[in-house]
Amino acid sequence: MDQNQGGPPAGGQQGQDGGPRPGDYSAPGLTPPPTGGEPPPAQTPPAPPGPQAGPPAAGAAQAPPHGGQGTGIPPSGELPPLRRADLKPDKKGRGIGSVIFAAIVAGLIGALLVLLLMPWAFGVNPYDIMRGKLRKVTVQTEKSDNEPVNVVSPSEAGGMNVAAIARKVVPSIVNIDIRTAPQQTPFFTTEGEEGTGSGVIYTPDGYIITNNHVVEEAQDITVTLASGEELKGKKVGADPENDIAVVKIEKTGLPVLDLGDSDDLVVGQLCVAVGSPFGFEQTVTSGIISALHRSVAAGSQQGGQTTVLTDLIQTDAAINPGNSGGALCDGNAKLIGINAVIATASGGSEGIGFAIPINTARKVADDIISGRPISHPYIGVLGQTVTPSVATRYSLPVESGAYVTRVVPGGPADKAGIKTGDIIVSIDSQPVKSMDDVVSEVRKSSVGEKVSVTFYSGNDKKTADVTLEEKPANVQ
Repeated sequence: MDQNQGGPPAGGQQGQDGGPRPGDYSAPGLTPPPTGGEPPPAQTPPAPPGPQAGPPAAGAAQAPPHGGQGTGIPPSGELPPLRRADLKPDKKGRGIGSVIFAAIVAGLIGALLVLLLMPWAFGVNPYDIMRGKLRKVTVQTEKSDNEPVNVVSPSEAGGMNVAAIARKVVPSIVNIDIRTAPQQTPFFTTEGEEGTGSGVIYTPDGYIITNNHVVEEAQDITVTLASGEELKGKKVGADPENDIAVVKIEKTGLPVLDLGDSDDLVVGQLCVAVGSPFGFEQTVTSGIISALHRSVAAGSQQGGQTTVLTDLIQTDAAINPGNSGGALCDGNAKLIGINAVIATASGGSEGIGFAIPINTARKVADDIISGRPISHPYIGVLGQTVTPSVATRYSLPVESGAYVTRVVPGGPADKAGIKTGDIIVSIDSQPVKSMDDVVSEVRKSSVGEKVSVTFYSGNDKKTADVTLEEKPANVQ
């Protein structure tokens, strides 16, 4: 049920497009090599002894009278020095075996010292280690005050864990199945399509908040409660610009959630999402609020007009197609948003999901239920965000704000004297650091209300009261 959207890359390495919404040594010989001169004559082994050893035959090699190379014994009677793999005995004449033995003994002694001394260095008795017992170590934590330090797991916050939050939230979440009408063309007729989304019970008498894109093309709506009961639903009304719709079922005594205040949210706080991703009803996921006041361009699955959704809550709680229209709750199980859009390259959750703030959803739902026309106040300017680099490049008087690139002729801002090139820095004393802040602040007010706009015109700081008007249908 979730639609493609063209939101900005979520950061990191994900330049993500918008996705559905919802190396031998040789030893020398025994005889040292000659140091110079001609090589020695070839050695001839001595003749074997016999009973009658006569003189040597003519031409036979003569053995020297006192030995020599023919016998392998030097004339002096001393043996030549031996070398084994170029390893020499030490000064005391100890061989390689003695060296190796000494090294092994030294290693064992060193290891034993380490085993005995290291535990003492850390305050542990070595005898206790051998017995499998360790001393209890007290760890002191530095604190700025005398209050005790509480360690909370990522799944706990506000004195309540995710399981407890789920128990309170799940009964108020419904599954919404829709079927679209058959589409007729001059050549053929297509069958109706089916889809799944989620919804949140808003009132005990059967009013349910969901996304407009969930029920936008619905001909038949079936609502399934957490108990498994199926009921026929009817679309009461919708606001495509805010992607909110209201569905009614005929049942009373339904469980509703306490509403939170989306204006009080902070980045990093726990949140829990509940819905029907891929049709798996009452699925609970948790995470944190990753960012606030995001703007995302969300397209229609049917190829309709792209809608820019502003002031969205960003979360890393897993949101997938089918989660659309479901609840985003805080650590106290209060409803803080309606899940609406995901940024993805794969079609599934990549940790970038967005929800419509409950303060916006509540206002739209109340208008729909009461039958009042949905108000879309506007200020009548187009602009871009001022950044420090832009301010330096163009020598602007401020480093943040909304630079007005166009003023709608005859619109509220035009009537109040705001001109192209002006930089809006606050609305009703609320700082404006981007063009999205302008849209967000304006939508908090109603048509006909006056807002105080502070802006720079050149280097002059000015303030003007702007009376908001209904946004024309032909203005995006």
